[in-house]
Amino acid sequence: MTDEGVAVLRPGLLTANAQADLKAQYEGSQPYPHCVIQDFANPDLLRKVREEIITNVQATYKETDLFKMFQTGDLANLDALPPEQAAKLASVFRLRQAIYSPDFRSFISQVTGCGELSDQTDCACNVHAAGGHLLCHDDVIGNRRVSYIVYLTDPDDPWTAEDGGALELYPQAADTPHEPAVVPTATLLPVWNSLACFRVQPGRSFHSIQEVYTGDKPRMSIQGWFHAAQAPDNAELATRNQLQLRAGEDTAHDFKPFSGGSPAGELSAEDLAYLGQYVNPSYLSQANWAKVEAKFKEDGSVQLHNFLKPTWAQRVAAAVAAADAADQLGRGQVPAYTAGVCGGWQAAGPCHKQRYLRYSPDSTSTSGGGSHEGGGSSSSSAAAAAVGALLSQLQSELFASGAFAKLLRQLTTIGLVGQQAEVRRFRPGLDYTVAHYGLLTRDPQMDAVLCFVAGGEAGDGEAWESGEVGGYEAYLLADEDGEAAAVYSTAQDDETGVLNLSPAANTLNLVLRDEGLMRFVKFLSCQAPSSRFDIAATYLPEPDSDEEEEGEKGEEEA
Repeated sequence: MTDEGVAVLRPGLLTANAQADLKAQYEGSQPYPHCVIQDFANPDLLRKVREEIITNVQATYKETDLFKMFQTGDLANLDALPPEQAAKLASVFRLRQAIYSPDFRSFISQVTGCGELSDQTDCACNVHAAGGHLLCHDDVIGNRRVSYIVYLTDPDDPWTAEDGGALELYPQAADTPHEPAVVPTATLLPVWNSLACFRVQPGRSFHSIQEVYTGDKPRMSIQGWFHAAQAPDNAELATRNQLQLRAGEDTAHDFKPFSGGSPAGELSAEDLAYLGQYVNPSYLSQANWAKVEAKFKEDGSVQLHNFLKPTWAQRVAAAVAAADAADQLGRGQVPAYTAGVCGGWQAAGPCHKQRYLRYSPDSTSTSGGGSHEGGGSSSSSAAAAAVGALLSQLQSELFASGAFAKLLRQLTTIGLVGQQAEVRRFRPGLDYTVAHYGLLTRDPQMDAVLCFVAGGEAGDGEAWESGEVGGYEAYLLADEDGEAAAVYSTAQDDETGVLNLSPAANTLNLVLRDEGLMRFVKFLSCQAPSSRFDIAATYLPEPDSDEEEEGEKGEEEA
């Protein structure tokens, strides 16, 4: 029998009994209805599909704040290929036709209860190599109604949990409906010849693709959607729309006054003595201020290496290393979601915008979303508390001080009138922030971020600098339509307005954030040498004197 005479889908898949069993699985699943069809297609034909894609389809590397992968063009375009090229993808074409056939669309409609599905074809092949990932989102765009994934992983080398790359499903946060919790409650492995599917629901169908850990085999799949005639109800709750919501106009109230004296005026001998307890003496030398100021004025940013004096830097470095060792994080170790959620550290969400740990010495050490408590050991808790206490001390005694504001003025010429800060930890294989409108700058602000990462072993510095392990902080311009730049490089790009600051141990990054800028911390790979710990401070510049004079003159004329 020829290939054309062989059924594409598994015999018996579309029977009433199979449909009833799958519908029961779908409706009984958590955190929202979903199902997996095992042995979905004819295995011999699916092997040909895999080989045809590998041999004849070009995939393009794509990376944003949300994902890192290789992706082909829309497989709906197969119909437009010349005959000789189409012949090389005959099995792919047959699989696509079977998936979007009236019989299978009706089957999916009945299983998911989603209503009638149109014949619109919308799918592509995605390949996630080592380090590949896709962060949490709900898939709601246009009139998508059901999301599906056909897994084309190596049939001769079965996928395991240790390989990573699981499809992760998130419940809604307990205290914020229509937003995801910080921890997924269901994981589905990309098993060869299986199809996973779920109904696309705004503010509910939250899912992500876990980082791929293995370097020996790629996570290959055909990802697509079935569409309806109209958009789903409550489309305004979609994560895409949530990311485009602007923050309130007035953010000045978020800033606190400085402690220990006024931020105005020149640095006094007392100020320098106070700063000398923490800061490397080279940055307290007037002879070096002009060099830093010139660099900042030219670029709008500057990195100050070896910022803390050695005694402080060594204490923090030792505490950082101890925390990662206790939590078994970094250098390829598979992370646990509970890692580090103890000793005053809480997980900050929601996951469609961010996930990292925030230190609060008075916290109860539960994760954001209210559904997952930290399970750290006593050694982990002690190590976490130790590094948190050190960074919190630096934040309150140094970054919030009037003397530090005066030093920043000497280094940047920018006077400051308010400050806010948090102590953060980005864990390898777990944490990130995403560029979104809530972070869009309206009034100028200055960021001062003091970073701590491992850098003691050979190759650590190169790994951080390359951007391959993530963890860098990126600044980018929103385009004229308000969308963030979709794809970026791992270096500064003057044309796109992208600035990437690689993490480095004991390094202070100063950035003047003007109107229209967004920023994010790129997902930190489990291959990173360590967690990224930082003190992330933002300062409110004093009103521009020229603008004040203009305003006063206008009032007088009125």
